Amino acid sequence: MNSLPVNNPDWLVNKITKMGGTISFYDYMDFSLNDPINGYYGSGKTELGSQGDFVTSPSLSDDFAFFVGKQIEEWLIQLKSSFFSNQKISVIEFGAGDGSFMSGLIKYLLGISNECLEGVTFVIIEPNKGMVEKQKNKLEELLNLGIDILWKSLEEFEENNLIGIVIANEVLDALPVERITFSKGKLFRQAVSIDKRSYKLFFDKMPITGALGKSIELAKSELGITIPPEDALEGWTTEWHVDNSEWLKKLYGKINNGILLIIDYAKAAKKYYTAKNSNGTIVSYKNQKMMNNVLDFPGNCDLTSHVCIETLINDAETIGFNSIGITKQGEALLALGLAERLYGIQKEFKEDLSNALLRREALLRLVDPRCLGDFKWFVFNKFKEKKLNINSTCLR
Repeated sequence: MNSLPVNNPDWLVNKITKMGGTISFYDYMDFSLNDPINGYYGSGKTELGSQGDFVTSPSLSDDFAFFVGKQIEEWLIQLKSSFFSNQKISVIEFGAGDGSFMSGLIKYLLGISNECLEGVTFVIIEPNKGMVEKQKNKLEELLNLGIDILWKSLEEFEENNLIGIVIANEVLDALPVERITFSKGKLFRQAVSIDKRSYKLFFDKMPITGALGKSIELAKSELGITIPPEDALEGWTTEWHVDNSEWLKKLYGKINNGILLIIDYAKAAKKYYTAKNSNGTIVSYKNQKMMNNVLDFPGNCDLTSHVCIETLINDAETIGFNSIGITKQGEALLALGLAERLYGIQKEFKEDLSNALLRREALLRLVDPRCLGDFKWFVFNKFKEKKLNINSTCLR
C-alpha cells in the first residue's frame, strides 16, 4: 500500500467514508479546494502574496495590472471604435483571488481617463463565496466612487448576449483534474482511499470511465497525444483536464462579441506526456513552499497543475473560438512596456534605493522563466455580428 502521512481532517474523512471509502482524485481535488465550509478556496481561507501560501502575478506586483491594463485599454478602444460604441461593454474576471488584479486594472483605466470607463461594467465571476468578501473589501474604495462593479455567476448572463473582454488569470490550473495512471499494462483512473485502521489517505485505482476513455482516444486521433507514452514505466501518472472544455463551452455560449485572455501555467504536450514526466505536474503550495505530496493538508493548501497547450487550444477551437495567438508572459510584458517601466522606477525612486530594488525585483520575477515569466498568455475571440481584426500588443 502506498500510504502517505496526511493532516487528516474529519470533514474529509467523513465525506470519503460516506462515498464508500474511495473517491476519484478529481473529487479529492474538488473537495480540497472548493468545499464551501472547509475547502481552501471555498471557505475563503486562501492567503495570497509574500505573507500567504503562494504568490500570484497580481499579488506580487501592482505593475502586473498596469501591463494587462494597457492591453485591455487597447482592446476596449478597438471594440468601442468598431460598432459597440453605444452598447454596454463588460470586462469580466474569472476567479478574482483577493481582488488585487481587478483593483489595479480599474485604477489603471481611471488614470487614463474617465472616458475610458464610460459604458464599461466590471464583473467578477467567483464560484467560491468565501473569496467574495475579500474581493469586496479590496474594491470598497472603488465601489464608493461609483465604479460599476458586479458579482455574477456565468449562468446569470443571457445566451449570446455578452459583449466585452473576459480574463482568466491562473484559473484553469486550479480546476479539478482527473489523474490517469498506468499499471500492469492498463490505464486506470487514480483514486484516493482511506486506510480503515490508520485513517491515512493513500493513492488507489479505479476503472477508467467511458467518457474518460473516449477523451483519451480523441486526443490521440486528433492531436497525436499517446497515453501512456511509449516506454512508460509501471506507475506512470499524469493529469487529464476534463473541465476545460466544459468551461469554454459555457463561456462561448454567453459571448456574442468578445475577447478571451487566458493566463496560466501551461506545457506543450511533447513535454507533458513523456515517459520521463512520470508524475505529471500536480503540486500543492503552503507557506510559500511547493509540496509534491498532494495528500498533505487537504483544505489548507493550494493544489495546481499545468494546462496542456495543445488540448486547450483544440478544445477552444472545436467549440468555435478563434485562436489569435499564444505567448510567454515574459514576452507579453516586454511588448507592453516592461523595459520602460523599469527605467521609470529607476528615475522615480532614485532617492529611495531599497524601494527601487524591491519594485525592480518584483517586476523581474514576473518575467523570470523560473518564476512567473513562463506563464502562457492565450488570446481567443468570438465575433458573431461582424468579423474584426483585433490588434493585440501582447502578441507582438
